[in-house]
Amino acid sequence: MLRSRRAPVRLQSIRTITLTCVAALWGLAGCEKDTRDSDIVQVKLAEVSELSAETASNPLAVLFIDPRPQTEFEEGHIPGARNLLLTSFNGEKGRDPRISSFNEVIVYGDDPFSPVARAVNKRMLAMDYSDVRFFAGGMKEWKAANLPVETGPSKPLPPAASKHNSRGRAR
Repeated sequence: MLRSRRAPVRLQSIRTITLTCVAALWGLAGCEKDTRDSDIVQVKLAEVSELSAETASNPLAVLFIDPRPQTEFEEGHIPGARNLLLTSFNGEKGRDPRISSFNEVIVYGDDPFSPVARAVNKRMLAMDYSDVRFFAGGMKEWKAANLPVETGPSKPLPPAASKHNSRGRAR
């Protein structure tokens, strides 16, 4: 008795088509611009530490984004960091002017293998945020260097800078 092998092949083709459609829809639901891990620019601990110190005199110098779950964030984060989750970066809503008012953005997670931190970085790049970099060492490297850690809830982002601010200008 010979059996036809067409049925499993047909089933496999349907699965392949289905997976292809799901992947295409996933791509449409995400950001329009294709970003890869190779697009991520990394920053080292020494520079992150310097930038953190700079925020004392210039609060808009750098925005540290920590996308870890709220409980982990509240247990300890880089001083001044904001707890912004991946869902905060929705390509359909466009860029947040409050984030755009910072000179630089540093995204970090626990360590170099933090998928959510990489995803936030890539989503921001896809949304054309400028000067976004990734601190791969994350909280593990920060704590290992005995640098200051802040605890508690995330502070809100400052209001967006007004483009029509007339302070300091003669009328």
